[in-house]
Amino acid sequence: MSTTAPVRTSAVFLTGALLCFVAPPLAVGMLAPTPPPPSALVLLALVELALAGALVLWWLRRNGLGREALGLTTRSWARDALLGAATVPPRLLLEVGVLIPAAGGALNPGVQEVLSMASAGVAALAATFVLGVVGGGIAEELYFRGFLLGVVPRFFARRRTALYAAAAVSVVLFAVLHLPTSAPDVIAIVLAGSVYTALFLYTGRLTAPVIAHALWNASVMVAVLAVYG
Repeated sequence: MSTTAPVRTSAVFLTGALLCFVAPPLAVGMLAPTPPPPSALVLLALVELALAGALVLWWLRRNGLGREALGLTTRSWARDALLGAATVPPRLLLEVGVLIPAAGGALNPGVQEVLSMASAGVAALAATFVLGVVGGGIAEELYFRGFLLGVVPRFFARRRTALYAAAAVSVVLFAVLHLPTSAPDVIAIVLAGSVYTALFLYTGRLTAPVIAHALWNASVMVAVLAVYG
C-alpha cells in the first residue's frame, strides 16, 4: 500500500464531508426563502444522498473494494434493526424529559423548527421527515459510519489504531456539523454520534445505525409535537 494512501483517503473524506453535508444546506439557506419550501427540503435530502453515494462508490471502485467494506449487507438485518430501534426509547426519555427542557423547552431552536414546519402544513412536515430519514438516517450513516469507519481505516498500516481514531473523528465531526447551540444540545448530538458509532463498531454493518438514526429523527419529531405542539 502506498504511503500516501492514508493522506489521500483522509483528504477525500474531509473534502466529501464539506461537499455533501455543508455546501448543500448552505445553498438552500442562501437560495431558498425562510422557512424553505417542502420541495427544497426534499431536494436537499436527495442531493446529500446522491453526492455521498456517488463519492463513496467512486472511491470503492477506484480501490477495488466492494460494498461490504461499508457494512452494506443483509446479514443479520432483523437483529441489527431491532438493536438499532432499541436505542431510541431511552434516548427519547433523556432528550424530551431532560435535555430539551434544559435547552429552553419550547424556545429551543430545534423545537421551534419542528413547530414552524408543522404550522406550515402537512407537506412541510412530511418534507422535514424525508430530510431526517433520507438526508440524516441514510446519507449521514453511509458517510460518517460506513465510509469513515468501514473504509478509511483500511488504508492505514495500523488499522485498529486508525479505527479508534476514526471513531473519535466520527463523533466529533458529526457533532460539529450539526451546529449545537447550547450545552444540552452538545450532549444530545455527541450522544447521538456515539450511539451510531457504537452500533456500527459492534455489528460491523450499517443496518443498526441507519435504523437508529432514521427512527430517531422521525420519533423525536413526533415527541416534540406531542409535548410542545
